[in-house]
Amino acid sequence: MPKINVSMILTAEQVQDYYAGRVRYVVAWADDGRSVQMPISILHKYISNQGIRGNFTIITDENFKFQRIVSANADDEQGLDVMG
Repeated sequence: MPKINVSMILTAEQVQDYYAGRVRYVVAWADDGRSVQMPISILHKYISNQGIRGNFTIITDENFKFQRIVSANADDEQGLDVMG
């Protein structure tokens, strides 16, 4: 399964745009230089009072369809899968 490593920093105000319905997607730069667009909803479990901050690994199937995301910073190795 392909893996894409991204670093992300979103402020609390930027995350608030998600809750207000003004934002549905986040664009992040992968470690290999690619830009990756993803629904912010896959990051829901990583939202804190400060927003979202960390290094993440996005795991996809062979067609690059999202399977799950795992935080490289958190102790929680399960991540969020397709079922959310």
